Amino acid sequence: MEILHGSSNELIEHLQEKSGYIISYSSRLCLKERLSLSTSHNTLIGFLQEIFRDCPFDYTERKNKIILRPLKLSEQSFTILGYVRDARTGERLLGSNVFSGNRQEGTATNYYGFYSLTLSGGPVDIYASYVGYNSQKQRFVLDSDTIIYFSLEPNIELPEVSVLGSRMPNLLQGGSFGSARVSMDRIVEAPALFGESDLMRGIQMLPGIQSGSEGFTGLFVRGGGPDQNLVLLDDVPVYNVGHLLGFFSIFNTDAVKQVAVTKDGFPARYGGRLSSVVDVRMKEGRNDRVGGSVSLGLLSSGVSLDGPVFNDKTTFALSFRRTYVDAFAALYQLGEDDKTNYYFFDLNGKISYELSERSKLFLSSYWGRDKLYSLYNYRDYEVRVGDSELSEKVAINDESNTGWGNFTGALRWNYVVNPQLFVNLTATYSNYRFFIGLKQSDDAQEQLNTYEQRYLSGIQDFTLKADFENYHNSNNTMRFGASGVVHRFNPGVDVVKESGSSGETEETSIGDVLVSGQEYRIYLEDEFSLSSRFFANIGVHSALFVGEGKPYWSVEPRLSLRYALTPSTEFKGSLSRMSQFVHMVGTAGYSLPTDLWLPVSERIRPMHSDQATLGVNFYLGAGRRFLLSLEGYAKSFRNILAYKESTGFFDYSTTWEDKLTTGSGESYGVEMLLQKNKGDLTGWLGYTYARTNVHFTELNDGNSYPARFDRRHDISLFMNYRFNKRITGSLTWMFGSGNPVTLPEERYYAPALSWGKPSEFGYSESVGSLNNYRMPAFHRLDLGVNFTKKKKRGERTWSFGVINAYGRQNPFLLYFSESENNPEGSAMRQLKQLSLFPFPIPYVRYSFKF
Repeated sequence: MEILHGSSNELIEHLQEKSGYIISYSSRLCLKERLSLSTSHNTLIGFLQEIFRDCPFDYTERKNKIILRPLKLSEQSFTILGYVRDARTGERLLGSNVFSGNRQEGTATNYYGFYSLTLSGGPVDIYASYVGYNSQKQRFVLDSDTIIYFSLEPNIELPEVSVLGSRMPNLLQGGSFGSARVSMDRIVEAPALFGESDLMRGIQMLPGIQSGSEGFTGLFVRGGGPDQNLVLLDDVPVYNVGHLLGFFSIFNTDAVKQVAVTKDGFPARYGGRLSSVVDVRMKEGRNDRVGGSVSLGLLSSGVSLDGPVFNDKTTFALSFRRTYVDAFAALYQLGEDDKTNYYFFDLNGKISYELSERSKLFLSSYWGRDKLYSLYNYRDYEVRVGDSELSEKVAINDESNTGWGNFTGALRWNYVVNPQLFVNLTATYSNYRFFIGLKQSDDAQEQLNTYEQRYLSGIQDFTLKADFENYHNSNNTMRFGASGVVHRFNPGVDVVKESGSSGETEETSIGDVLVSGQEYRIYLEDEFSLSSRFFANIGVHSALFVGEGKPYWSVEPRLSLRYALTPSTEFKGSLSRMSQFVHMVGTAGYSLPTDLWLPVSERIRPMHSDQATLGVNFYLGAGRRFLLSLEGYAKSFRNILAYKESTGFFDYSTTWEDKLTTGSGESYGVEMLLQKNKGDLTGWLGYTYARTNVHFTELNDGNSYPARFDRRHDISLFMNYRFNKRITGSLTWMFGSGNPVTLPEERYYAPALSWGKPSEFGYSESVGSLNNYRMPAFHRLDLGVNFTKKKKRGERTWSFGVINAYGRQNPFLLYFSESENNPEGSAMRQLKQLSLFPFPIPYVRYSFKF
């Protein structure tokens, strides 16, 4: 083309001269007085498409003639896009359903409340719905790309309550394959230890997920350990989720907006752990007014505030929670020399700024800490005053302290590039540290010497990542992205400090080694439907770890399928491979959160898992009132870690790599879930049958043995009943068969030899195999009731209940007790158990929302 500028007619005439074709076109095609072509080299049809770029057309070629015909509205595709929000607060609703009633096509909002739905032109009815909200409808003629912001009003009556949220049975209900949304309302209303609503305890009620021991918030998912769970708080990995030695989680329910759990059919966008993904999203803050809540419990209290900053474009959300165990303990120990105390706190903050209709900026952070300390062994020591013969008494004491905590931060930017492309750029920081300290004073030989030992460990992460979502049409959504992480590990440094009366101080550090590593990940994921019955999610995740040793690379294929045989029967299946480049090792001898996070090395290889699942969903009753889900799984592990039998936590004679041994494992089981999600009575019943075995060449004489989190049977029952608008009652009952435990099988007399050190009490013990016994079964009933009342300035709620209603003495620890009346020359012992909560524990909590 020699002419690139002019009117539509002039450019078409020039095309006819150059091509030798006669171009016939309808006057209904949009003709412009002035336009410019972007290039001088193109095909004939390419030039015509650029001339009529705003008017799609079809063409017919006959000999040397081209006939252009404008497309009918129904032959063209347009995109509807926007956000779904809470009409009162302005907060975006994640996982909302957006669908066309007359087209039977739909999608769901992503984690930022954004949706994009491409449909053919013409009259259309668009609905938006979300659990607990009234649906909204928009009717119009779709003749161009259209932006629609849905604002849904909360349904105060709540005639339909989803206990677990949706199990995502079809694309119209959104979310990820294999994912379950956990309702924050149900978690808050459920009975809770000391009245502390806990997100992790709600997750432990799901089939296939165990708590490990009574009272602890750790997650053991389908045979995996607690380090095999990727816990994300606003896209930031959290390495320790426990308060009060693991009895409560760090997640303040007043600050959490939504949580989703994935334990199979992992989408390709997730990676880095073997067993599960727990994705927690913090509240953004309302944009209409400043509001908040205050809560008072037996163990802690909290306050939350959120609202607009200057205008509705900027919002904030701030939550603080602190225990007052230390205040009560201080009052109880008044006048006592020996003192033990403990406290924890959480601080969540988030700021959101809407730069434009297409762009939004988020800054969020979390800071939490625990500290346990003891002062004991007070005594007087005489100190000489200067060079005189006089002396004065000084009180000295010993002390021990333990602490741990997390700090996270995330900066995210959302941008709608075009109606079909959404991008999210994220920078995050995560820091977990713990320490154990001991200080002792020795006043022997008229000289005061102080001995101090501190053990420190931790991990830091710096992450940059980019995620893209391409909404090709209502039947196809493609996601792709990349990320890079810099890890900094401190496997453990032991600082020993000694000082004497002369003022001289000697400090020694053992194991002060900083280990670093870089982790790079890319993924491609396609979620599509081949028909109205068949849905699939297929993708690949690839990762590269570069550390101080050799690099490791993994390729992880993912596949999830779902087929609706009938409207009430649905089959599902998945295959997934996962890899993990960071490990957590610990010892059963310590109940403190002494979690050592370590990277792969030349000798410690990455952990891998392969999992296959097959299941079926049945929707029963009028209006799909009940869901019955059956699912079986088989899972294999490679390169899992354990301590060698000859080493321990504070064994400084060997490096951390020499303390560990690698092995393999396998887990398989069947899970059942029966859920009722409509009516005044809602709830679910879950059952899991599972087996998990591990094999280490250097442990148990090379024989396989049950993993310490192998539990054969698990039952969980949750029921919630709404008596009226003001009163709700909840019930939870849990049952778990006994966990494996290692106990000695023989005890024999071992006389002291002249060249040896005598054994304790003159006896030794023999263990036949690891985890050779089972603890007694665990079961517990918890009851709770909530009284809510509207007040002039807000809403008041009183919560009452009892934990362990029938006083079951569940085993926490087994130990041997020596008999006091043993015949001479014989040894008799009794096996006893320690129970943490051997009696009913009542609770009360007050909260006020304004």
